[in-house]
Amino acid sequence: MGIGATVGKSFLGKWIVRDTLKSYTNLSIPSLTIFNDGLPVYRDLSTLQYLLDCYRENPVVQAIINIKAEAFANIKFSVKDIRTGEIVPLEEYESDRGKLKELLSKPNPLQSTYEWLRQFKVNHEVFGNGYTYASVPTSYERGFTYRDINVLNNLPPYCVTPVLTGKWLEATEKSEIIKEYRLEKLNGKHESLDVSMVMHTNNVNILHNEKFVEGVSELVALQAPISNIDKAFESRNVLIRKRGALGAWTSDKKDEAMGSVPLRDDEKEQVQEDFKKYGLLDDQWQQIITSHPLKWQKTALNVKELMLFEEIESDAIAIANSFGVPELLAKYYLKGSTFNNLDASEKRLYDSTIIPESKDFMVSLNNFLRTKEHSIELIGSYDHLNILQENKKEEADTRRVNQETALAAFKIGATTYNDYLNSIGMPNDNTIGEWRIWDLDEDKLRAIGVLKSEISKEEAEKNAMNKLLN
Repeated sequence: MGIGATVGKSFLGKWIVRDTLKSYTNLSIPSLTIFNDGLPVYRDLSTLQYLLDCYRENPVVQAIINIKAEAFANIKFSVKDIRTGEIVPLEEYESDRGKLKELLSKPNPLQSTYEWLRQFKVNHEVFGNGYTYASVPTSYERGFTYRDINVLNNLPPYCVTPVLTGKWLEATEKSEIIKEYRLEKLNGKHESLDVSMVMHTNNVNILHNEKFVEGVSELVALQAPISNIDKAFESRNVLIRKRGALGAWTSDKKDEAMGSVPLRDDEKEQVQEDFKKYGLLDDQWQQIITSHPLKWQKTALNVKELMLFEEIESDAIAIANSFGVPELLAKYYLKGSTFNNLDASEKRLYDSTIIPESKDFMVSLNNFLRTKEHSIELIGSYDHLNILQENKKEEADTRRVNQETALAAFKIGATTYNDYLNSIGMPNDNTIGEWRIWDLDEDKLRAIGVLKSEISKEEAEKNAMNKLLN
């Protein structure tokens, strides 16, 4: 079914489909409902509108995507001077009179940095595409940098369509492949957006068709587990709302010739009257006593027997794995329980998923803002988070071990001085860099810190006294 297809029953008793594309808000049934004859029923994720519904309606999908979006939005920006290598926090960068700080601290009148980043990430995860539009003064479209941008707004991916030029094999510029981005507005009209004014990030798309520049949502491949979650919640709702008969009291009277004998109508009425006296109020009986021989036949199924919780948890793990979210975080988000190794899972989320994805995002953002034209690079990191402080300690320990190993190798003549410098992250020395330790005299070795000055105790005391006298 397409966007907004509704199902109704004809006078012949067959299911028919009515196209309500123009009145999507008037759906008569939820978008996941498809009628068939005993075949699996799956949520339709073939359209952008249904992907939006999936995020809005499925609590597990929304929870897992929100975990990623909230973690991603914790990024902290710094500015690196490409010429000197100096890095300063964004809030302290004033070389552009605070323009970059102002832009990213309040991207638009309605959103803070955190809100803007979180919305961008939700869009990207739900639809497989993220679009950000930069508003610049007229005539700046093809030559602007971040200093010219007034506001940054995220565009709804289900309202954006890349219009292709038909060329791509020999293209060296984005504008040679995409003619424009067409934005569908609330009044039903379209607005043409210049390619240079839209930052477009997308998931992998291996299909070569008319939409090859658009990403594919992870949700599409998760149709089965998402649909199972829908049905599990639906079943729980039905059990709560309309349980039906919990069971039946049947006659246990026996007849030697006929076997079981059903109750007469007057006996059924008497049993019903007896049961009216049973209940949990003060004036009611708590024990059932009747003169009629009866036996209880259970007919209802409960949630535990249907294993609905287990089904939801199993499907949630499949969805979490697809989005790179540790399953323990998904369980915590859904259950709210306490887990001993929750910190390890959160750290794994950043190390394995958020940080690698944020690096790709920063490349796109720097290219879009054209920061390089001002000899700077915008850097995003999560080192300020408490959960990642252990990473910094591990990195410091690793650097110390590497420095000790590099120094030991230089002292035995196994490496040159430049090899030693490179091992500890320092630039080459053009004067003595290619020398080994035996090529250097004692003064040079002391100068570079390989040998310590050998001063006697008496000389040290004499030097100290001279400093006091002078």
